[in-house]
Amino acid sequence: MMTMTTKSAYRLFLAIFVGCLFIQTSNATGTEVFGDEGGYVDLQCDPEYDDSKSLFWQLVQGPTRSIQVLVKEPGKDVEIREPRYLGRLSLRDGNNLRISNLNRDDDSVDSSVPYFVGTYQCAQQDTTGTEWTLRVRRTPAPPTDLEVIAAKLYSVTVEVTGGHDGLVPQSLCVWYREQGTEEWKKGKGENSCKNPVSEGEEVTLQSTLPTANTTYQVCVVAQNRLNSTRCDDAYNQATTDSVASFNSTIRLPSEPYKSPDPNHRENGELVTRIIDSVNNAIQPAHPDLEVEVIQFREGSVLADMKISVGQREIQDVKDDLVSAVRSGRLTGVDVDKNYLLIDNEIPPVRQEDRDPHGNSNILAQVLSPIAALVVVAVIAGVVAYCLCYHKDTYSKGVAMETLIGLVHTLKELTKNDADLSILLPTPAATEKPISNVRQPDLGFHESEDCKNIVAKAEEANSLVVSGSTGSGKTQGVLAYAQKFAQKNTNAVMWFFGRSKNEEKGLTKETVLEQGMELAKKLGEGNLTAEEVPNKVMESLQTRQSKSLLIFDDGTVTTEIPAAYLSAFEKVIVFITTRSANLDLNLPEYKMEGFAKEDVLEFLKRGDKRSEEIFKETSDEDLLKLADHFGNLPHGLSLARSYLLKSRTSVERYLRELKERSKGVLGELKEHEKAVYGAILLSMENRMARSSQDMLKFTAILSQDRIPVFIVSKALEIASSENADRDEFIKEAEKLSLARVEGKKEAWIDGRMISVHQQTQAAILSYVDEEQLETMTKSLIQAFLEYFHKDTRKIQDGYINGLLLPHVEAVLNLPIVKQLPEEFHAGLARLYETIGYMYCQRRLPEAAVPALEKAKEMISGLVPLDTDAASIFQSLVEKGRELYDNGDVYSKSLKKRVLTTGDVKVLQTKVKTLSEEFSIAAKMGQPLTEEQHQQLVQLKLAYNTEEIKQSFLVELTATILYTSARRIFYFQGTERVQYRQTAEKDLNLSLALSQKLASDQGLQILNKMLSQRSGTLYLLKETEGKSPEQQKEDFLLAIEGYQELINDDNDYFENGVLKKIGNDDWHWMHCYRAIVDSYCHLTDLATTDEERADFIRLHGESAKKMVEFGEKQVKRDDKGKVTEEPEMLPEVYNKSGDFLIEMRKKGFVKSDQGTPAGDGDALAMAEQWYRKALAVKSIKLYHEAVSRLGLAKVYTLLYEAEQSKASTNGKSTTNGETRIPMDGNEEKTPLVNNNPTIDEIHNLINAKGEMNKSLKIYDEKLRNRTEDIQKAKKWNDRIVGHIDSLPDVPREQESSV
Repeated sequence: MMTMTTKSAYRLFLAIFVGCLFIQTSNATGTEVFGDEGGYVDLQCDPEYDDSKSLFWQLVQGPTRSIQVLVKEPGKDVEIREPRYLGRLSLRDGNNLRISNLNRDDDSVDSSVPYFVGTYQCAQQDTTGTEWTLRVRRTPAPPTDLEVIAAKLYSVTVEVTGGHDGLVPQSLCVWYREQGTEEWKKGKGENSCKNPVSEGEEVTLQSTLPTANTTYQVCVVAQNRLNSTRCDDAYNQATTDSVASFNSTIRLPSEPYKSPDPNHRENGELVTRIIDSVNNAIQPAHPDLEVEVIQFREGSVLADMKISVGQREIQDVKDDLVSAVRSGRLTGVDVDKNYLLIDNEIPPVRQEDRDPHGNSNILAQVLSPIAALVVVAVIAGVVAYCLCYHKDTYSKGVAMETLIGLVHTLKELTKNDADLSILLPTPAATEKPISNVRQPDLGFHESEDCKNIVAKAEEANSLVVSGSTGSGKTQGVLAYAQKFAQKNTNAVMWFFGRSKNEEKGLTKETVLEQGMELAKKLGEGNLTAEEVPNKVMESLQTRQSKSLLIFDDGTVTTEIPAAYLSAFEKVIVFITTRSANLDLNLPEYKMEGFAKEDVLEFLKRGDKRSEEIFKETSDEDLLKLADHFGNLPHGLSLARSYLLKSRTSVERYLRELKERSKGVLGELKEHEKAVYGAILLSMENRMARSSQDMLKFTAILSQDRIPVFIVSKALEIASSENADRDEFIKEAEKLSLARVEGKKEAWIDGRMISVHQQTQAAILSYVDEEQLETMTKSLIQAFLEYFHKDTRKIQDGYINGLLLPHVEAVLNLPIVKQLPEEFHAGLARLYETIGYMYCQRRLPEAAVPALEKAKEMISGLVPLDTDAASIFQSLVEKGRELYDNGDVYSKSLKKRVLTTGDVKVLQTKVKTLSEEFSIAAKMGQPLTEEQHQQLVQLKLAYNTEEIKQSFLVELTATILYTSARRIFYFQGTERVQYRQTAEKDLNLSLALSQKLASDQGLQILNKMLSQRSGTLYLLKETEGKSPEQQKEDFLLAIEGYQELINDDNDYFENGVLKKIGNDDWHWMHCYRAIVDSYCHLTDLATTDEERADFIRLHGESAKKMVEFGEKQVKRDDKGKVTEEPEMLPEVYNKSGDFLIEMRKKGFVKSDQGTPAGDGDALAMAEQWYRKALAVKSIKLYHEAVSRLGLAKVYTLLYEAEQSKASTNGKSTTNGETRIPMDGNEEKTPLVNNNPTIDEIHNLINAKGEMNKSLKIYDEKLRNRTEDIQKAKKWNDRIVGHIDSLPDVPREQESSV
């Protein structure tokens, strides 16, 4: 007799066993709900509760199978029937089910354990509620297949495949560190990150690197809002190239000889033309190329050049230079094609150099493989002729052996299936580190105090580190955290600090805000303020690795929740404080600042210059200096830098410092005043006036990574003074007032500085209200020139990424609320751009405050609660008034920064446009007044009157459009709830744009965008619509997109031409939307005739989509493809997939042509997949889809022949009679088992392409689980056909 325990185990085994059998053929179809890993989710119980009957929550495993996980019987306690849910299931608000501590493998439909479906349902007798399908968001999977594909002088290019995004949009970014160092640094450059990245997507990233001929370790980090992966476990090594150079001489027959010196003023213009010509011809392929003209010599002017590039590229550059000179591609100067020296030698004349068209070489290269193919084709033709037309000449044994050989080939193709591991359960994800803890400051010195902190931390899990301001508390704890991370690679390290009001120390509001952020990282979402501390500590305690919490600058009013201070073995807590009476009943260590030995070691460390400066100074005077700063490291660093730069004696420095500190305002301690005084003393005495003014701007920007170009631009606006950026950077770094990173790029100054919080505070104590207002206004005007939306996402994305935190910092200043009306439109534009950027980053929640503020600013100028016509008229009138009163935004439109994409559009319209616009765009320089006037005269930009009429209307329309498009980044109920507001804003946005066109004749880009990506997009939404409404809306969307295709208007954005009527990309985009709409309509059709019509129209639209996609392919003069749209293979695959889907559903029969009537459907599908594979830049995912598509084509061909044979015994391809394989010489029409050679060839092709697809998924795209399952089903289908073939008789097998 079985015990209860045995029975329970047996029942659980049966449930799981049956569930395993069933799950292979079932799919989760319930209403999706989402939760974060480690958090909880509440599922609603729909049925009306009858307290006299038992209520169940069950795990649904199909239409007839479920497992009861929770039972509530009348008069009894709730029973949890599955061990894995113990302590995690509870009923809330009646009978709603709460699942706590969510885990993907235990709870989610995405479980890697096959018998967990993740679909839950409330039931009571015959009444059942909604089926809830649970998805658990989580940390993204690490990217795979990291490969360094190029390491140049100052950059590295990698390829990597995105892992699963954890159901949260993820970004991939390059990180690097120099070999032998520990600190990872985030890559730089506009292509160093990509966001968002889908699972299995192959991504190419490029990051700049600081130095040449250096070995770096390079990795790619995946990050979503929950967490990020780490570099330490997976990185590749890359060594940047070393610099190499060669000398070259060209002859300029049309130029007069003036002077041998290239720096002579008369040679200046010629030198520029030579360098530009060589760069334009060669630099696109070799971005690190540097060209220098060394001298000129007589002989119709011989120009000697020194050309530098990476060592690995030098031969290619030499070859490219030879080709450029001899083909006449150095277009900026008249060059003798027959004169060229490389390192004083004449380079050999290659065959392709003799023939400018390269015909002989091309023919040789093409005819060789063609000749080989012809031989093969002839042999194959002879064999085919013999088999097909001379069967009587050969014995049936030969045909039999051929057939048996093919069957053997086919069976061989299935042998490797067992080696594919893509269907095995995915191992449980390892813990990922979570940290917001920064590194110690540069110049950090590990003092005796810091060593004592480490020793104390080993004695107890909690430690209060006290000491006066600047005693090194925070830096000491950060240094400990750095070592802690090295020992605990998957640790959680969280820093609670940096309150907005630093004077108050750590506030309870900051603790709550940052605690909620940590809870989200841990997967604990939607918590109340009271729940946060407990949930955080529960999550930390369940992790395998240790965790570190740092509460920086705690005070008696901080009120750190008790849960954080509970004694947990796995959680270490540090609290730094200036207060001596926190009364937390925790171990404490008081930091006294640098000891004497630390002071002397710090000041005298390192270099010869330090020894020269300080050797004449007694240790007593150095200790006196340290005592003046209270032994504060930051103050000593400032003093040391000042003394080294000025060579002032310590005694004199102390006199000056004491005098300057007297002027420091605020309630500060003496040593704090000394630090502030040291900052101001360095700024006032050792910086040029313009450098001082630039540094002041940093006080109201974000602390880190401040672009130097923006503070210099702000200074130019404030004082009409051109700042010396180089001098500013040099002075700030040498005086320890800023940390510098980045370098000058070819198109923009990429140097950035980071400043200490005390530096910002000291400067703010120094400037008055009038200066602060001037600084704020100047920065806002500078932002308006550089920080704006770019719908083509070219260079602006990089600039905006740099500026975003600084724009937010300025807009958060209290003084912004007091700015006059002429700044309000500009503020609205900045708020809108912030919201736009967060939407682009798939963070719609973060976009909400900025977009609402943008609408609020506009509503303050003109109310938006009346009809469109009245709003339009008010906006025109208000715009004129604002412009005449000095509105800063409208004036900025004439001096905005154009991108290279903007200039290409202008050049398409006006071929003769001056090259100065391209140069300005590449350099990131705003338009000059003269340049804007040129554009106006060429009808490429609005004049003053047109700007007055349109700028406020366009600004309002685009803000409404950007705000409404949040809907497309929302999910689930949030998306449905926002639809009404989105529709209202989009309709008003469109109405204002149309009114501007009809009344003023001004066509703005928003008029097209608010339809193509707005109102028409909304029509394609299906959630909450009946089939009839869906059908009506899809037809309306198609009609709207067709109108946009026929629209030949030129469109302007922000006063400059942005889009011309003939736009292949726009047309492809519209046809793609039409194709998608017809895909939906084929399922919504109510009659066969209507469906056939939709299928035909889909085919016609797909051809157009492909046509305009292919028009974007760029070719060189010889017809060689130089650029292909990344989405072209996707377009081809989309066309092929539709035909396959129509065949599967029976909408297109085997004997019918394509929907467009241009041939056999399967033949056309094969053609589309072949075209996709022919794209050289095809990504692995698209290749896998194409291979799978071909496998489907050949499988369907085989099945069609089998079906045909069942009727008349004939093959559908060539009418070949089936060959019997059982020894019977009669040609009997076998239905299933006896195949023709053509049929076996189809199966061989199907299995061959399937194996290639599965191999890609297995080796490169393992996280594409849904695609893998689809491929597996088709593979099973093919293998089933192979297994059904008759076995080969033994005697025949031996004869093959």
